[in-house]
Amino acid sequence: MSRRKSILVNCGILLLPVLSALIVFVAGEIGFRLYQRWDAGIPFRSSLGQDEWNPAWSLVLDDTLGWRARAGYQDLRGSTETTSKGVKYAVKRSQKEYGFRMFGDLRSTRPKVLVIGDSFSQALQVSDEDTYYATLKEALGVEVFAYGAGGYGTLQEYMILDQYVDIIKPTLILWQFCNNDFINNDPALETVSLVNNNGWRRPYWVDGHIVYILPKAWSASFRIFAQRHSRFLHFLLSRWDRLLAIYPVQTVEVQIEREGPAHKGFQHAVQVTSELMGKVRSRVGRIPIVAFPSGTGEPYDSAYKAISSQYDIVYLQDIAEAVEAAHKRGDDVLHADMGHWSIGGHRLVGSLISKHLRAIIPSVSQNQSRGTEEIAP
Repeated sequence: MSRRKSILVNCGILLLPVLSALIVFVAGEIGFRLYQRWDAGIPFRSSLGQDEWNPAWSLVLDDTLGWRARAGYQDLRGSTETTSKGVKYAVKRSQKEYGFRMFGDLRSTRPKVLVIGDSFSQALQVSDEDTYYATLKEALGVEVFAYGAGGYGTLQEYMILDQYVDIIKPTLILWQFCNNDFINNDPALETVSLVNNNGWRRPYWVDGHIVYILPKAWSASFRIFAQRHSRFLHFLLSRWDRLLAIYPVQTVEVQIEREGPAHKGFQHAVQVTSELMGKVRSRVGRIPIVAFPSGTGEPYDSAYKAISSQYDIVYLQDIAEAVEAAHKRGDDVLHADMGHWSIGGHRLVGSLISKHLRAIIPSVSQNQSRGTEEIAP
């Protein structure tokens, strides 16, 4: 009896930390869900991995895309955002059919512009009417169909194009590049990145095939569980990633910018990105493609210029340069995160793109009305 009692006591001592951790986890999960319900109106039982319609989530996990912009998302209560200069402004945002931030009239005879990008095109930092493509729509009188999802790489953007281009039948495609596309297009680079790795499972283009990988060396399975079942764990992991990104001196982006195009991993990422943009060109045929980067810097600029030239894509390098110049002048064009654009930044970008497209879209429309397949240079 004494030995049995000793074994039970020892087992109890060993189980006590586990039981304590379980209690903390359950209490944290319940408390976090209650807080989100009170603060953002997110239903208690909903999670990022659930596919039911829920207007509170702007993104939802997707078995094919990795994740996608949620159709029907609405910021019902409105939010307050802040510019890099500390100016606060009200924001109301929504996502329309298929998760598009803007979805024009399919029956319209006006030229149709299909916009595809990542978080800069999802544009959650501004209201619907303040996005760069809202400015473009007003300036050019075109129908705009704009899709963006935070963290997307080129393959995910191609998959969106492939899914909706035949529904929209665009006159022109506006493609938003981002320097981190090269990182997000290569699982080896993304795995060692501290600043461009959201810890979500995504599709990659590997040796001519789509492969699904969660680019975290030691925590992939744990993160998948958290994303699908635990908001509290997902929050903690996200905060841990942000903490690591505060002083990212060891991240691969620093190495790439130091070594330039000689970096072997970057060379491979450029090759993959080029193959994917080749798939974009093959998919849309002779529909004009205009592309612009959301940021500046080498070796990214030169790589995008070369890829665009290879596939007959008009590359607007001056867009990101203009935003950077405006910020240096003291214009309030950046969001508080110092990366995305504020209302002023979106209006500047939309105005500049409109000037470029004004010379292209009328020629495209005239050629289409004549029934030819010619496109403006």
